[in-house]
Amino acid sequence: TDTTSTTTAKKPTKKKAGGQPSASEEGASPYPDMQLHRRIHQLTVQSEIIDTSDIQTKVADAVVKELENPTLFQSVEKLLGSASPADASAKMKEFETKHESHMKELLAKVEEAKENAGDMEVMDARVQIARFAAKSLSKDQALDAYKDLLELPKISSGKKIDALMESSRVAAFYGDTVKSDNFIDQAQKIATEGGGGDWDRRNRLKVYRALSKLLARDIKGAATLLIDCIATFSCNEVCSYEEFIVYAILSNLLHLPRPDLKEKILDGPEILSVATDIP
Repeated sequence: TDTTSTTTAKKPTKKKAGGQPSASEEGASPYPDMQLHRRIHQLTVQSEIIDTSDIQTKVADAVVKELENPTLFQSVEKLLGSASPADASAKMKEFETKHESHMKELLAKVEEAKENAGDMEVMDARVQIARFAAKSLSKDQALDAYKDLLELPKISSGKKIDALMESSRVAAFYGDTVKSDNFIDQAQKIATEGGGGDWDRRNRLKVYRALSKLLARDIKGAATLLIDCIATFSCNEVCSYEEFIVYAILSNLLHLPRPDLKEKILDGPEILSVATDIP
């Protein structure tokens, strides 16, 4: 039986306004934080258009106080302006030392599990490493950690799909759409050919595929997938249900025939249920 790892504490989330409850969603890592990714993108494209001081503060707090991620801080430091901590350099060195020590502890857990426990405990220890790397280390270190997890000899098909979806998020967070798509392709292949494609994971993969197409500006391809997932959405680790509905509406306004537009968008019960929550 495929069990859900509980090795990573999750950030508290609001109750969803729509979509379906999902066991694999509940077990998904909250990192990398795709809301943070969107805020960083806002700083990149809107800093000369609007006042982004509030966004700068939120990004600085997330990167320094929550993630303690030196590599990510270096990549966004120029975007933070006055929100960047005065003692940033010292903090980053402190984090690097702290993370090196923590990684040694996590690797020791892997070895201990190999010697004294079973395959499930080894997998859980590898999940801990991968999720820690996704939170506080570099893109390459995170993807390498997920690669080590995926190469375990007795990892289930379902857990492989979960690890590939989290790998896809890591790649997407850092703007590597090619790798992100590749991970989704691998997960899709396992779901359709490898026996790991339960109903929940297939639906979540469809959401990942749709959002990946949006990033690649394949709006028509994304539109069909997005509207198919409205009633079964369960991927709050990538975006909120309200954000997902906005993506579905905007993409389908461009491509959906008028009769379908009225039925599925204007009169769609799931869309109407969150309409008042969308600005």
